[in-house]
Amino acid sequence: MELALSGKIAIVTGASEGIGKATAEALAAEGVQLTLCARREAPLRAWASDLEQRHGNAVLAVPADLATEAGIAILVAAHQARFGVLDVLINNAGSIRAGSLLSKTELEWQEDFALKFWGYVRLTRAVWPLLVARGGGRVLNIIGGAGRQPSAGYLAGGAANAGLMNLTKALGDEGAPHGILVNAINPGAVRTARWLSLMQRQSAERGLSVPQLEAEQLAHVPLRRAAEPAEIASVAVFLCSAAASYVTGTIVQVDGGLARSI
Repeated sequence: MELALSGKIAIVTGASEGIGKATAEALAAEGVQLTLCARREAPLRAWASDLEQRHGNAVLAVPADLATEAGIAILVAAHQARFGVLDVLINNAGSIRAGSLLSKTELEWQEDFALKFWGYVRLTRAVWPLLVARGGGRVLNIIGGAGRQPSAGYLAGGAANAGLMNLTKALGDEGAPHGILVNAINPGAVRTARWLSLMQRQSAERGLSVPQLEAEQLAHVPLRRAAEPAEIASVAVFLCSAAASYVTGTIVQVDGGLARSI
């Protein structure tokens, strides 16, 4: 299959760990030049250097807080100074904290939306002119299944994800005349550091082993396991490639079959 990604230029946010890190690896392996962004400077710079050495592509690390307009401006300015143009944006930064209606404060809602929802909106808006000037490109939003399947204990996450799913579909329409394809991935459970930390915390709280908790969490997943980050990254690469040239405004479930079973 011809992906035609070699020589393309991409921004990947949340790129120092988990899905973002795996996606950066997969894109670099296809010959993509990268700007990587995350808040933690040391692991981000180390990862960018490692990718550049192993794959021979230019990789720029830009530490920034994408929950702020200033952070967005820092990222976009650094990217333009280094590369000048853009072909692919992958919005992946940010995770929303759990909480019910009464347990989650308004400040937490605001902080979580600032990064996950507004961060995606602001960065997409900031780089949209670059994609238009390029004659087209790709925007890929990494969202999450809570936007489709709400949970009382994850109110803010479900609301933000639902909004981003709607945004993705609408931007597919807005981008089409410019050749900008906008899609999203809704990952299910993914074996990242965040997932393992959650399992360990719940293990201590509930007196169950981590394997017992994982089995409980994955009982409704037909494949009976969590994904590896690389399994999400492979779908991301496809959606950013020439092989997906007729796909836009689409939300792809990568969740081991969970969404169809509930």
